[in-house]
Amino acid sequence: MDVKGLGFSLVLALGLWWWDAPFWTVITAVALGLAWLVWRKRLSTIDRIDRMEGREFELFLEDVFTELGYTVTVTPASRDFGADLLLETPEGWSIAVQAKRYGKVVGLEAVQQVAAAVPYYGVNEGWVVTNSSYTDSAYELAEPNQVRLIARSELEQLLKEAGFKR
Repeated sequence: MDVKGLGFSLVLALGLWWWDAPFWTVITAVALGLAWLVWRKRLSTIDRIDRMEGREFELFLEDVFTELGYTVTVTPASRDFGADLLLETPEGWSIAVQAKRYGKVVGLEAVQQVAAAVPYYGVNEGWVVTNSSYTDSAYELAEPNQVRLIARSELEQLLKEAGFKR
């Protein structure tokens, strides 16, 4: 749960109270923090994803794929050799996942990264997961490399299957 806004308002309220500010300013600070918390809770999951940082998105996908029944391993934040997550199905099928939380279209570099990760990690296939969409060249490169491209609409479907809001 995102409580940064609420925490900030409580610290502000405490500071205002400490310096003998009028009582209404303390109450206003707390109310603004509660309003922030309610607003964040009302956001759909995909809206929250759109506001995440890259690593935060990777860790969120760990939760999503775990809920979907995969065994998930998160790779190091740097020197991940093209895979952010490694998935394994109950049947033993393994997948390298490149996560791209983008505000723009994802190009073929992401496909190249995960295609290189497949032999490096010795997995069966590679996926690129984004909250955005892909360029034509990304689709062109993905097909012969057996890389699955999961764009925004399919991500929303996965979120629904995993039990996340909207």
